[in-house]
Amino acid sequence: MVMLPDRGQPVYTLRVAAGLVGISPRTIRLYEEAELLAPARMGGNQQRLYSEQDLQWLRCIRDMLHEEGLTVTAIRRLLDLIPCWEIRHCVADVAETCRPHLRIPDMAGEKSEAAAPATPEAADDEGLVLIKLIYGVKELGSVLPCSRCIAAERVARRVALKHPGRVAVRKYDVLSAEAAEYGVVLSPTVLVNDEIVAAGAGVSEERLDRTVRRHLERADVGSANAGAEGEDA
Repeated sequence: MVMLPDRGQPVYTLRVAAGLVGISPRTIRLYEEAELLAPARMGGNQQRLYSEQDLQWLRCIRDMLHEEGLTVTAIRRLLDLIPCWEIRHCVADVAETCRPHLRIPDMAGEKSEAAAPATPEAADDEGLVLIKLIYGVKELGSVLPCSRCIAAERVARRVALKHPGRVAVRKYDVLSAEAAEYGVVLSPTVLVNDEIVAAGAGVSEERLDRTVRRHLERADVGSANAGAEGEDA
């Protein structure tokens, strides 16, 4: 019995992958240079190796170019805005199967996650400093993040990583209840808790981190005071 490789296991060389997909090795290299995929690199010579999932994505790129009339630049731009399964209008089962094994650099997250209301997260958010990103432009009946929104999210996530377990990023689109609550009319708008840090423009990592640290210090002082009051009681 022949055992097929795991969907995400890199096993095919560049030449073999090209033959299986029906495109040239040079074309695959061009896709890589355009940041449409990032194959695994193995061994001392850093040989490219491709998985079954990589082959599927290469077929998707090929179809988008030849059947849907997109360009490589257009595909990369779309990936900055929405994940590949939304570009391809994949059914949920296909998206769930592909998602854990994709090697697409800096692909945007799901709109469904971005637009999720804050209520179900309320318990998890307790005690955290929240970086809130309100994003989006309305286009073709959907709210999509603009290039500034994407940049702002990357800054926000880098800052959150500096404070593990203490800072979280939450995203809401411009049509959400949260946007209405804060009176947001420009995107991206970045808040730390309820303090607006930037509106309609980018935010520097230094400035955002400085604001986050101030809120963390304030929270620490509040916790210390509450502990002291409890001991006095």
